[in-house]
Amino acid sequence: MILLSGAYRLFFSFAALFAGTAIPIWLIYYAGVVDRMNDPLLWHQHEMLWGYTPAVIAGFLFTAIPNWTRRPPLGPVTVAGLFGLWLTARIAMFAAPEGALSHTVALAFLPIVALLVLRELLASRNRRNYIVAVVVLGLGLSQAVFLMGDADLGLTMGFALIFVLMMHIGGRITPAFSRNWLKKRNVEDLPAAFGTVDRAAITLGVAAAASWIIIGAHAITGLIAAAAAVALALRLSRWRGFAVTSEPLLFAQHAGYAWLPVSMALLAAASLSDWVSIGQVHHAIGAGAIGTITVIVMLRALLGHSGRPIEGTRFDRVFLNFLHIGAVLRVTADWTGDPTHFYHLGGTFWAVGMVCFFIRAFPIALAPRV
Repeated sequence: MILLSGAYRLFFSFAALFAGTAIPIWLIYYAGVVDRMNDPLLWHQHEMLWGYTPAVIAGFLFTAIPNWTRRPPLGPVTVAGLFGLWLTARIAMFAAPEGALSHTVALAFLPIVALLVLRELLASRNRRNYIVAVVVLGLGLSQAVFLMGDADLGLTMGFALIFVLMMHIGGRITPAFSRNWLKKRNVEDLPAAFGTVDRAAITLGVAAAASWIIIGAHAITGLIAAAAAVALALRLSRWRGFAVTSEPLLFAQHAGYAWLPVSMALLAAASLSDWVSIGQVHHAIGAGAIGTITVIVMLRALLGHSGRPIEGTRFDRVFLNFLHIGAVLRVTADWTGDPTHFYHLGGTFWAVGMVCFFIRAFPIALAPRV
């Protein structure tokens, strides 16, 4: 079956479909229309952070690792087993979000992904990417803390670790893809090579994430996060983002990465003042950075691995903008007199953007390589 011929086919399509349906379900619960769950907020937080995101991570890693390691991709049986486990966990968490059996099924996915990733990296001695397996294991640990211990700490760990992962992978592919595209057009002013600014941004970003986990939204965390925001913004400015505006898929990578310095600036403000809430930080990382970065990475991978030109369309511009609009509305909602309308409007824009991506992606996933 063609859907099992690559991890990206199943995981990318259905991760987006899941996200696009989970948000409207949450909004229905938030509005009080349905009252079936004891704690719908727990379900919403868990499923967006440890439901949607791990599916994207699995699809990305098991598509990228064969290129990193020159080893064969996962076989159809393994892909089917992983996807079946992920889907079972989604059903179980919706049916009984506070049940022990649901938690057991949900907790199994990330450690299995991490072990499979580590197996491939060790076999090929690809030491450069060991950090990826460590972050995936850490994400699994944060999920366990959320479900079985301190939910607030688990949530902080999860967002902080995914922030670090996006900073690492996004910081690798965004300037590289832009550089290649500009070179083909004989542009001499290329994105800056990796250097001191990048090292400083990564160091400060990791330090801010670690401080957030260890001491929370403390003044020290705020100061480090403020420095990280400045460094990450400076790093992004050196990648020539405005030179690739004519290619929407490339510019979208820069726009998605911009949510990382925004997230750090909001974390700084939340730690040093009462002007920003931690919920706004969560949604800047979640709806903003995770939502936009994962979609653009998934779309580029789908097009590239299916043999299609990695070029954006007008439809791509529309749904990518919907994701950004939804994230902005949700993050800024808490600064309005009545945020409820902004919650629903932002959630609707974001969910429609995800469903549109599914409409774009699924036919590609079903089709053979061109």
